[in-house]
Amino acid sequence: MIQDEAFLEILAKLAPGTPLREGLDGITSLGKGALILIADKDHAAHVVQSGFEIDTDFTPQKLTELSKMDRAIVVDHDVRKILYANAFLVPNQKIASKETGTRHLTAEMVAKQIQSPTLAVSASKDRVTLYFGEIRYILPDFNMLTARVNQALHILEQYRSTLDNLLHSLTALELDDRVLSDDVCSVIQLMVQMFKVREDVERWFIELGDEKVFQEQLLEWLMLDVGERFYLILKDYQRKDRKSVIALAKRVVALPPEKLFETDEIMRILGYDDFDEETEFSLTPRGYRILHELPRLPTAIAKRLVSRYGKLSRIVKATEEDLFKIRGIGMVRARMIRAGMHRMQAMYNAIPEER
Repeated sequence: MIQDEAFLEILAKLAPGTPLREGLDGITSLGKGALILIADKDHAAHVVQSGFEIDTDFTPQKLTELSKMDRAIVVDHDVRKILYANAFLVPNQKIASKETGTRHLTAEMVAKQIQSPTLAVSASKDRVTLYFGEIRYILPDFNMLTARVNQALHILEQYRSTLDNLLHSLTALELDDRVLSDDVCSVIQLMVQMFKVREDVERWFIELGDEKVFQEQLLEWLMLDVGERFYLILKDYQRKDRKSVIALAKRVVALPPEKLFETDEIMRILGYDDFDEETEFSLTPRGYRILHELPRLPTAIAKRLVSRYGKLSRIVKATEEDLFKIRGIGMVRARMIRAGMHRMQAMYNAIPEER
C-alpha cells in the first residue's frame, strides 16, 4: 500500500520546498493545530457542512493565516486554490477510527469516506499526520529523513563493494567452467537486496523534494549496471533460454526475505526442479554477461554467438576462423572478440583452488 502511486503523488506535494509544505511549516512554527482536506469541490461536498467558501489562489502564507480559525481548510487537489476556510467537516459517524483527538479522529474518518488526503497538524506534538484511505502516515522530520537516506546509501555502498567482489569471482569461475549453484545464487540474492534498498531510498527521495541532488547521484552510481547484469545472469543460467527473463526477474524480486536466501527457491525459479542442496550442483553459463563486457560488441552479435555455441566455454575456445563464419562477424570483429577473451582470461587466471 505504501507504494501506491496516488500516495506517492501526495508525498511529492508535501516534500520540503513545495508550497504546501511551506504552509504546514508556518502552521507548526506558530504552535497551532490545523485540519486540512485536499479535495476538489465535488468530493469535499460529501463532508463539508458549512464554512467560508473563499476560492482563492493558494499561497503558503494564506494557509498559515487561515489555520488560526478553529475549523478545517479545504485545498483543491492540485494545491492551486484554497476552496474553504473555517469549514465544518462532518464525516459518516459509522466509519471506524482508533484516533482519540477530535482533529485526528475527523481527519481519519474523512480520508476513509471520500478517499482524499487529509492532514492533521498537532499543536502539542509539533507534527503532521497524513491520512489517505486506510493509510496513516506521520511526516518525518527532515533531518531524520536525511539521516535515514544516508544510512541506506551507506548500506548500499557496502553491498556494492561485496557485489563487485562476487562478480569478479563469478567471472573467473565462468571462464574456467567451474561454477556452482551457490556462486550464482549469492550474486542474485545480493542484487535483489540492493533493489529493495533502492526502492526504499527512491521513496524517501520523493519526500525530500529538491533536497536530494547529491544522494540521487550517489544512488545512480552505486546501482550502475546492476539491473542489466541481473537480467544477463538470469539469461545465462535459466534452464530454458526461451523463457521470459522479465517474468523470471519479477518472481525472484517478489520472493519474501525468508525465501530469497533459500538456494533451492531461486534454482526452481531458474527451472532446475531437480536441484538437490545435498549434492554439488554445477552450472554452465551461456555467456551473455561475459560477452556484454566486451567493448563495442552489439547485443545482436552476442545473441548469435550464444545461439551458435550454446555455452561460454565453447565461445572461449572458438578460433577467429570459427567466429568469422557467424553472420555479422568479419575478421576485424573476430580478432576483437578473441583478443577480448584473451585479456579476460589473463585478468582472471588466478582462481583459488579451495572453494
